[in-house]
Amino acid sequence: MFTAHSQASSPADARRLAVAYLDAHCPGADTEAVQIVVSELVTNAVRHTPDGTWSLVLRLEEGQLILEITDDSPALPSPRLNPPLDGRGGLGLGLVEKLSDHTAVAPTPRGKTITAWWKLPSGHPTDRTAPEN
Repeated sequence: MFTAHSQASSPADARRLAVAYLDAHCPGADTEAVQIVVSELVTNAVRHTPDGTWSLVLRLEEGQLILEITDDSPALPSPRLNPPLDGRGGLGLGLVEKLSDHTAVAPTPRGKTITAWWKLPSGHPTDRTAPEN
């Protein structure tokens, strides 16, 4: 498992550390997609929370890579159907949904957690359905 927090990491640190985790523990994962999702979700947390506080968790579980971003904003995101292409945002959640296999948003007592999942290639060491070596 990998974790990062806004108190100790910048969004750029979170991206770099997530890629290092994938390189070490998750060969075959779509590193570029995960990097973009980390970037979008951390940036959204910085932009839309009162003090920019966020935490990131990446973990491998039963053949899946799971990414969770938790922040202190109770406002739940929703994708925009036709976001303006004027540089003021609105594309992030749509990108996250396109680049991951599944996403979910869940309220927490202090804010929300956004989760993205990717199915790992068959035979990945965390895939418990794969034959043991």
